[in-house]
Amino acid sequence: MSSVEFFDNQIVLESGRALLRPLAASDIDDLEKISYTDGLWEYGRRVKNRKDLEEYIEFCLGARKSKNLYPFAIIDKQDKKIAGITMLGGIDFPNKRLEIGWTWLGIAYQGTGLNRACKSILLMHAFEELGMRRVEFKVDNKNIKSQKAVEKLGAFKEGCLRNYAIQSYGNSSGTIVYSIIDEEWTTLKNDM
Repeated sequence: MSSVEFFDNQIVLESGRALLRPLAASDIDDLEKISYTDGLWEYGRRVKNRKDLEEYIEFCLGARKSKNLYPFAIIDKQDKKIAGITMLGGIDFPNKRLEIGWTWLGIAYQGTGLNRACKSILLMHAFEELGMRRVEFKVDNKNIKSQKAVEKLGAFKEGCLRNYAIQSYGNSSGTIVYSIIDEEWTTLKNDM
């Protein structure tokens, strides 16, 4: 598959718990209902009001158009509501690798198993549909909650990229890199 084919495709992924579908500008009203909670955007793009949310969604959709990121709306199948956003990025078909990340969930959906369900179907898609050899996760070194979530997936902690990123919240002192490779996926998927 080429990058053009991938980004032009309307990818819909589903499990018993989660539905991932392409993010749309029309999702803004549903996303607004879960977006303005203190602490939600601590390690991501700052979203404090409708204008910030509009800019964030515009960024996400623009990143898909420029073939950098593929944003998904996360639907919790238990209440049939939008619960957040996740993305695929760093997609390198010749080297068979990609990154899963840029994920956020509304506070009510955190700790419910929804994040794990999303990661599971994204990993399955990456390894079994796209034929990837490697999937990466990058997490701010101060974001312990997200690090623990990635570690629960069975991802291997490769190390810290020091002074790797400048975020909307300021300079990050480091980014922890994790990976799962195809040989590991055959074992890990049974635990998902």
